[in-house]
Amino acid sequence: MRTVYLLYLLIISFLVSSCTSETKKGELIDYIPEGALVVLRINHFENFKSDIKNNGLLSKFSTTNPYSYFSEDALLLHNLHPDSKSLLAINTLNDSVTAYTFISRETEGMFVADSIQDLKVETLAYDDISLQRVTSANQIAFFATKDSVFIASSSQKVLQDILKGNTEKDETLKKAFDLKKEGEVSVLLKSNHVPLSDSTAINFSSWTVLDATIVPDAIRATGVSMASDTISQFIDVFKGQNPQQSGLANIIPTDAKSVVSFTFSDWEKIRSSFEQFNGASETARLDLESISEIGNISLKEGNAIVLRSIDPMLTQEWVNRYLTERTSFRETTIYDFEKPGIFKTIFSPLITSETPVTFQLDNFFVFTTSEEIANQMIIAYKNNDCIHKTSYYNEATVNLSSGYSLQIYKMKGEISKGIASFFNSTTKEEIASVSLPDYPLGILQFTYDRDFAHINIYAGEASSEKQISGTVSEKATIQLEHEILGEPIFFSNHRTNEKDIIVQDVTNSLHLYTASGKKLWTKKLESPILGTVQEIDLLRNGRKQIAFTTSNTFYVLDRNGKEVTPFPIKFKDKVTQPLAVFDYDNNRNYRFVITQGKEIYMYDSKGKSVSGFTFKKATSPIVATPQHIRMGNKDYIIVPEENGTLNILSRVGKSRVSVSEKFEFSNVPITNESNTFVVITKGFSKKSISQNGKVASQKLNVSSNYWFTTSGSLKVTLDDNLLRINGNLIELPFGIYTNPRIFIENSTSYISVTETQENKVFVYNKSGQLLEGFPVYGSTGARVENGTKKSQLLLLTTGSEKEIILYSIN
Repeated sequence: MRTVYLLYLLIISFLVSSCTSETKKGELIDYIPEGALVVLRINHFENFKSDIKNNGLLSKFSTTNPYSYFSEDALLLHNLHPDSKSLLAINTLNDSVTAYTFISRETEGMFVADSIQDLKVETLAYDDISLQRVTSANQIAFFATKDSVFIASSSQKVLQDILKGNTEKDETLKKAFDLKKEGEVSVLLKSNHVPLSDSTAINFSSWTVLDATIVPDAIRATGVSMASDTISQFIDVFKGQNPQQSGLANIIPTDAKSVVSFTFSDWEKIRSSFEQFNGASETARLDLESISEIGNISLKEGNAIVLRSIDPMLTQEWVNRYLTERTSFRETTIYDFEKPGIFKTIFSPLITSETPVTFQLDNFFVFTTSEEIANQMIIAYKNNDCIHKTSYYNEATVNLSSGYSLQIYKMKGEISKGIASFFNSTTKEEIASVSLPDYPLGILQFTYDRDFAHINIYAGEASSEKQISGTVSEKATIQLEHEILGEPIFFSNHRTNEKDIIVQDVTNSLHLYTASGKKLWTKKLESPILGTVQEIDLLRNGRKQIAFTTSNTFYVLDRNGKEVTPFPIKFKDKVTQPLAVFDYDNNRNYRFVITQGKEIYMYDSKGKSVSGFTFKKATSPIVATPQHIRMGNKDYIIVPEENGTLNILSRVGKSRVSVSEKFEFSNVPITNESNTFVVITKGFSKKSISQNGKVASQKLNVSSNYWFTTSGSLKVTLDDNLLRINGNLIELPFGIYTNPRIFIENSTSYISVTETQENKVFVYNKSGQLLEGFPVYGSTGARVENGTKKSQLLLLTTGSEKEIILYSIN
């Protein structure tokens, strides 16, 4: 039977109310049906209807059966006008039937019946009770009035039982009913079946009462949960414990499904309380005096149990007794744990999994169901991909207590499953299937206080702006058979419009992988690549190639790894600098520059020597790859020599700027700033050379780890841990950093730098602001390029010696 529109019940009550001589007035609570799971107490029904209509979360359930009571299509909304508080009770009668019962004071003018048509009304009498059955089309409902109280139900049996006096007489419900009255809407929940997961629910307490606030973008509620005076319930586990502050959000991955966590101040007492609740004589011995918080994190492929320690060294003493080293992942040692079922034994029903794998991250001791889950937890932690970094978690904590006893997180659509637990199996499936992508987090928090618990509930909408602003996620990892040589590079795929990844390993094999980690080809080279490969469009048709040099060969390969004719070009003499590729006019009319000691050779796209380039030999060995710099409408080729000579040439290789001063070149590439050439010397002087050859010198008071780079008007320097972007100072954590790199994508500048001891990659914008979600895990310099989506960037770095990591940045 589908949900009945209670309007019909209310209309018949209006028709017969004038015929009754009943003057006694009953209390609404006395007519709550026995076995009710949820009771809504509504103080102002008109406001309640409006709030339901405008709330984004509740509107997601508009296609479900329960929502029909409150949807705009239900005539009930247009005809029910109580002028005092009302109750709506929900009972689950069996696996397929949920009953709804509406209770309110009988008052004149409550209903408007003008628009009702095709009603069939029957009076039914059973055992000295009388009720009406209303039928309209395929909808049936039942109603009665008693002691000036109007009662309407979708179930004839429920209404009959109420009229016979079979109502909810739980004294705890009555206490709860009188406890919270100030809210517009109060929700009373029978809390002897609190769902922890799809398969586990606990007898937490007897009744919970909440004052709910329904606003357009969130639902908030506060209240209390009360235990029975006669039955042992889970809330009693926390008796004698002082609620502790939470720190678990620092390690909960953003892709977790749900979390159950709890805190305690007295380990022996809470261990004993769990034993008593579970009826165990004595559980396995476990020394957790140094632990203040434990969480059970549910992920798609398994579970993780997290212990937050206030004294990690003391915790290690206990844990180390049961460990055997298993492997290492991203500088974290992973162990086999000899007591995989110990937490399940002690902390049931909050923990139900065996966890044979363990590792430590700072003050967190993590036990997982598999090595794969261990890797997933390590990745999330080291990438800062945990909920404490999200705007939606930080917004939720404003509505929560800083200390708690028990906390339940529902994530990634699990909110629907939590709501579904109060309905029959058919409706439960209907509700649980509702997708809630805009509601990434719901939190239910209990804080113990004497014989009851304070409750906070929050579920808020994460707006598109909040969700998009700088989220970073690990898109793929690629494990190579051998150690990586150099750094991986992006390579554009014209077929898929995506980015592939090209990398060389220590066997000199060159590999091409898709972004998902599939290997496309491998090509064995005779020696390491000098510098990095460079992407070109040799045929000017959008189909890209890669160009690079080894110690004796100049290669051009197509995207299938095949050599492009007339390449490769082999040399008898050793190539001493990486390949330089000049595209003077951005028209793909390439010039390839090969350096051999003192000599330079320039080739065109057909592999022929450019005869018009007249600079053939320097006076001493060339110490850096020749560079092309454009200022205004003039092209300059920069060639630094070992003897300190700086050659500034024209396109044809003739001297364009005569520089008389000699320089002690450092490894900082020559660049341009404000239409001058800039040389940073080994002695850390900044030499600015004008286009007519004049040199201005500035002594830099910097460390030996100084770096200087520019791109257009953007200038970036790094001095130990002091990063400056266009003059904006960023004080990085102390460490050893790679040289900063500038990337310009979608007309926006990004600066990346990697700390190589803690393996953290930072990415900043040109204003010096760290992008949200950073730093992430990475061990080498990172590269940033456009992804396939307009609003997406890709970041490429390495993890371990054999691991490539690809991130997406929204």
